[in-house]
Amino acid sequence: MKKLLWSLSVGAAIVGGAGDAALAQSGNKSITIANYGGAWAETLNRICIEPFTKETGITVTQAATEDSLAQIRVQQTTKNILWDIAPTERSGLPVSSKNGWLEPIDWSVVDPDNKLPPVARKQYAIGAIAYSTTIGVRTDKLPEGKSFGGWKDFWDVKTFPGPRTLRNSPAENLEFALIADGVKPSEVYNVLRSPEGVDRAFRKLDEIKPAITVWWTSGQQPVQLLASGEVFYATAFNGRIQQLQKDKLPVRIIWDGGSLDVSYYSIVKGARNVADAQKFMNYCWNTPTRLAEIARAMPYSSFNPDIYKILSADEAKELPTSPANLDVQFALDSEYWAENLPRIQKRWEAWRLQ
Repeated sequence: MKKLLWSLSVGAAIVGGAGDAALAQSGNKSITIANYGGAWAETLNRICIEPFTKETGITVTQAATEDSLAQIRVQQTTKNILWDIAPTERSGLPVSSKNGWLEPIDWSVVDPDNKLPPVARKQYAIGAIAYSTTIGVRTDKLPEGKSFGGWKDFWDVKTFPGPRTLRNSPAENLEFALIADGVKPSEVYNVLRSPEGVDRAFRKLDEIKPAITVWWTSGQQPVQLLASGEVFYATAFNGRIQQLQKDKLPVRIIWDGGSLDVSYYSIVKGARNVADAQKFMNYCWNTPTRLAEIARAMPYSSFNPDIYKILSADEAKELPTSPANLDVQFALDSEYWAENLPRIQKRWEAWRLQ
């Protein structure tokens, strides 16, 4: 198994005397959370892990992963379970669920007041935070007097000329193509579930292909291209576009037709401390005050609606799950892509080479 890249242990040893006392009361319990490192891990540590350990005495360790599904598979195969909580975004959740690699969530602990909507309340996962793939537009490159509104305009290279970039993946691009072709965001998966729907999406992609100068493969690529002016229009994660705005670059974010994706976290089957893992999920990912702190630190948000009683109107409108933004997006269907990606990926790669 891939060696863990780093670990960040917090708890009684770090938080000092109060933590020592709590740790003694807890019987030296601990949980391990797999994560992707970076700013998200630092935010999690400051807002959730350190106060959780102070209050409960339960030590929390973050373990790095770059491919959680592969490592969950290895741990289940070898019966050497290293993690209590693991990220299960996109195909990770449906694949792990179907293979019996996850513990069911005890919602009486994690969401006792039933605040979370179905998209965040799965049998084997909590929707911890949400982010969106949206359109970033260089406003200084727009034709004078023109207002850019969404996917139809992204495809309209006559009215809105200029280079564009899309992610090198069929997932989301087929959905965006259908929306550009007139399908409502709420109907995209109904259309994609038929062979004719997939054909329709690829025909629409044929139209925009000549204007795509870069097929990006990392999240930083499209924002760098926008920042340098190498492209005028790009798909990108909302938080990265908003960072450009904070840096005073002339970039606008378009929520209409955006792809709302969820960072799910699950408890690994056979985890050593299931009960405390459930407590941590409630503490970090379903407590409004803490969720508001997370949203202020990073422009990503949870689904508990009570965070909007805490955030200001200006703070709320920047989040993917604010009511106004939620209403105009579609939720990425990870089960659809877990089932269909291998087949469609082959077609995508052949199409790219044409």
